[in-house]
Amino acid sequence: MAEERRSKLSNTLLPTESMKGIAESIGVSQMQEETCQVLSEEVSYRIKEIAQDALKFMHHGKRRKLMTSDIDYALKLKNVEPLYGFHAQDFIPFRFASGGGRELYFYEEKEVDLSDIINTPLPRVPLDVSMKAHWLSIEGVQPAIPENPPPAPKEQQKAESTEPLKAVKPGQEEEGQLQGKDKKKLLEGSAMKLKPRSTHELSVEQQLYYKEITEACVGSCEAKRAEALQSIATDPGLYQMLPRFSTFISEGVRVNVVQNNLALLIYLMRMVKALMDNPTLYLEKYLHELIPAVVTCIVSRQLCLRPDVDNHWALRDFAARLMAQSCKTFSTTTNNIQSRITKTFTKSWLDEKTQWTTRYGCIAGLAELGHDVIKTLIIPRLQVEGSRVKAVNEGPIVGNIDKIGADHVQSLLLKHCAPVLAKMRSPPDNQEQYRVEYGYLGPMLCTHVVKARAQAAMQGQQVNRTTLTITQVCIHTAATLSHALPLPLILSLSLSPDPL
Repeated sequence: MAEERRSKLSNTLLPTESMKGIAESIGVSQMQEETCQVLSEEVSYRIKEIAQDALKFMHHGKRRKLMTSDIDYALKLKNVEPLYGFHAQDFIPFRFASGGGRELYFYEEKEVDLSDIINTPLPRVPLDVSMKAHWLSIEGVQPAIPENPPPAPKEQQKAESTEPLKAVKPGQEEEGQLQGKDKKKLLEGSAMKLKPRSTHELSVEQQLYYKEITEACVGSCEAKRAEALQSIATDPGLYQMLPRFSTFISEGVRVNVVQNNLALLIYLMRMVKALMDNPTLYLEKYLHELIPAVVTCIVSRQLCLRPDVDNHWALRDFAARLMAQSCKTFSTTTNNIQSRITKTFTKSWLDEKTQWTTRYGCIAGLAELGHDVIKTLIIPRLQVEGSRVKAVNEGPIVGNIDKIGADHVQSLLLKHCAPVLAKMRSPPDNQEQYRVEYGYLGPMLCTHVVKARAQAAMQGQQVNRTTLTITQVCIHTAATLSHALPLPLILSLSLSPDPL
């Protein structure tokens, strides 16, 4: 049966009526029957040849479905210009028409307004196929480049950090294990020399990379700095250089805080942000160097040469967000990073001798830790902090730096406390009641809470409007389908678990 069907398909020819119809469509009429027969045989042979080549591309692609791209490849193999406009992923419906003794299958084309096509923005130019060579191994060592898998995954870095005895490398078992005599010597108290497990040596390429990256991150060229930070945030082979990066950041912050170099402190904090954004690095082993550097940029008394002019407040805010991200990522019940950081900020904030710059950093660091911290630690001290701000603004003449610091602390408290109070308290909001509970900052807090409520209501209306629009579109689509489709098809679509 299969052989009979195969022979029938191999002997199939296009009808001569098709040749006449195609000829008439291009303006050739009254073709002879013999000419149509010859054209039919030739066209049928060429179509079968292209179909066979397309099937070969389909089989080489490990597919069971013939695609239009296979036809294009077959045409290109024959040095024929491929067909354009048939690369759609959707099904192309062909319609059937008959009349005058002829049967035709055609694709119904839609009329498109030329002005719409002219006004439509041009699509992006597709990238051409290209090849890129890279080294899989150099003298037996896999280079740490994005094209190669990371030399050590994040889980292995964590295992080496938390359980070093279980991460012994091959060839070190005999050196790491204590034999019988060695155990006796150890018990007797004799001195023993232990060979270090790992030396963390960097190759020449890694040393050059470290030098270029660090110079670009703290250099004057912003374009190189952006490329360097992007490389730090995405490169999977940096775990061997991570101790150097953490030491570079720690020492850099220590030196530049003394020199009041605000620009370099900002660059170093951006390096910390890039390291935290890299998903292949296990940073918990180096938090003892990174967290003090970040906290220093938050609560340091002076970060720049001109505190009344330079915007060191932005650096404190950025470092506070980094600290909150660190607590969210690395804080556990074992290390208690968030609770220890919270105690540090609170202790410095409660000190009566704390400068306004440090006070601002402590409040920013606590506020970035979340609404619960604001509700528990900041809001109960609003009245005390308001009295401090009032003493600076309405008291005797003080330094310009103190006045600027008090204004920034006031703005920071209003910014972070108003959304929390809007959720804690129910309307209406009375300024006198706010003044009684929160003192000097009460009326301003009341105004900011009202604005926060209005903004939340506006966002809720936008969400409801969007939901209503989507619902209306779905109802309209369902109604259109119910009018356009026959009843059996609608029932089959509604009963199907996955109609699409």
